[in-house]
Amino acid sequence: MNNSTHVFIYLTGPGWHILKEHAFMTKYCKHQFPIQSQLGCSYAALSSTLTGKDPEKHGHFSSYYFKKSNTILETAQRFYNKAIGKKSGYFGGYSVPMRNVNCFVQNNHYSKKLMPGYFSPLVSIVDMVHEKKLAHSIVNTNSTPPVQVLKNLRYRLKNETLAFAFIQIDEMDDLLHCYPYDFQKIDAKLRSYEKQIKKIITAGTNGHSNFNLTIFSGHGMTLAPQKINIKKKIDSLEITYGHDYYAAYDPTMAYFWFKNKSAKSIIHDKLHKLRHCKILSQKEKKEFGINFSDKRCGETIALVDPGFQISPNDVLPCTLPGMHGYDPNHSDSLGACFSTQKISPTPNRVKDFFSIMANFVTEY
Repeated sequence: MNNSTHVFIYLTGPGWHILKEHAFMTKYCKHQFPIQSQLGCSYAALSSTLTGKDPEKHGHFSSYYFKKSNTILETAQRFYNKAIGKKSGYFGGYSVPMRNVNCFVQNNHYSKKLMPGYFSPLVSIVDMVHEKKLAHSIVNTNSTPPVQVLKNLRYRLKNETLAFAFIQIDEMDDLLHCYPYDFQKIDAKLRSYEKQIKKIITAGTNGHSNFNLTIFSGHGMTLAPQKINIKKKIDSLEITYGHDYYAAYDPTMAYFWFKNKSAKSIIHDKLHKLRHCKILSQKEKKEFGINFSDKRCGETIALVDPGFQISPNDVLPCTLPGMHGYDPNHSDSLGACFSTQKISPTPNRVKDFFSIMANFVTEY
């Protein structure tokens, strides 16, 4: 009988540099790796973790994607959602702007990603665990405090009723967006997690012949005090929104769709002249796994430099002190992988987290 137990804890927000600065789990997780983050929102990284695929495959990347209403009923439904204030995204606080209601759909990031079949036809780690019928705990901590979830996990380990766990903790993402410079607040939160995780490791090693705990971080956080008003500069051009082009704005990326070549040329010319902003090349889109064949997330994508935020944007009413979603190769963007056991091959990108978990699941 296989007596292995594997626990995976996914932290949204604290990347490689923050975890190292606070010496998080240094004594217990001796196998530590910096990880190239996934360009896009937090749920782009989580979806790549769960499926091992890029956003162009699993579909989660930006706040909105382009999809014009094809029927009166569909248009009415979108306006109804807007009217009742249906929201998603950062802090549950955004909905499609009125000017975009007929052409854009907001990504349902807060749907049930940790349920089997969610990414069908892709196979997620959740699907694999259910197919193997493993005793498991796969939960996010949006409705229950993370410390309580970690306590519950420890009790199950003591009772030896657990083979696999995936715990998603988003709490620190909010903290780091608002207080990225507050060492004491960050340290206090990490110490509270560390206290529970150490107890989990003790319970796991005492009751199981092969116990492993791995901590994943999908991205880091960057201090971003500078603003850049791309929308104002585009709106000032001699072209008309809805007639010549469409646009959507995230805090770190601007997305454009064109109805004629002239509009594309004019907007590209303006973007090339802007400081602290660049148009992603086709090569970069392929590298970052965002080369969507249907262009749903933009024919052209402009990415701002770390430390800058697009303001105003279609996601937040105001800028936040900390932000992510910058170039995955920037040092502040790095995610992390900390483990109690050796991991081979060495993970390099967020989507490699899936292979780590899948390898453990296939042992059963």
